[in-house]
Amino acid sequence: QALRSAFPDRNIDVFKGDANARIQKAAREGNWKGTRAVMFLDPYGMEVDWETLEAVRATEAIDVWYLVSLVGLYRQATRKRSKLDAEKRAAVTRMLGTSEWENSWYAGATQPSLLDFGDDVERTPDLNKLEEFVTQRLRSLFPLVLPPMRLFNDRGAPMFSLYFLCSNPSPKARSVAGRIAGHILAGSSSQVRPR
Repeated sequence: QALRSAFPDRNIDVFKGDANARIQKAAREGNWKGTRAVMFLDPYGMEVDWETLEAVRATEAIDVWYLVSLVGLYRQATRKRSKLDAEKRAAVTRMLGTSEWENSWYAGATQPSLLDFGDDVERTPDLNKLEEFVTQRLRSLFPLVLPPMRLFNDRGAPMFSLYFLCSNPSPKARSVAGRIAGHILAGSSSQVRPR
């Protein structure tokens, strides 16, 4: 609201409510023919639903900068499979649109547990493999997904992966969008360490 007041000559709309519901409604009900848009998704943690990405992709008009929380995925997909509860499973599945992440990430060797004297499967992929799973999921939906830029905190710990997603299936549109987004990502690499 403050930005609207500061820039009265700009066309700024402010919507209150659940962002997933708002975006899905706008994407499904809007007339996107002849329209181009850019969306920046900067969720609090892992709040973007896969359904929201599906709705955006279906417009074939909205390109997306999507900040994926690596630290959120690492926290929800606990190191030991036995620590996964229904809430954590649901959060990761809602974000990735599939439950296949669990079989993929916990398919390795087992480690003995001192508490139950049984086996406890540990999450196998390192951060690169986890990020690659996210990348492949996004590529299963969007016609163009550029390699992500990994963002770090001031202590050098990886926090996010910044993705560019193009929803337009046209080769010409993908080429132009990819060139522009690639230039932006390359120009940002001096300020934020890419992986």
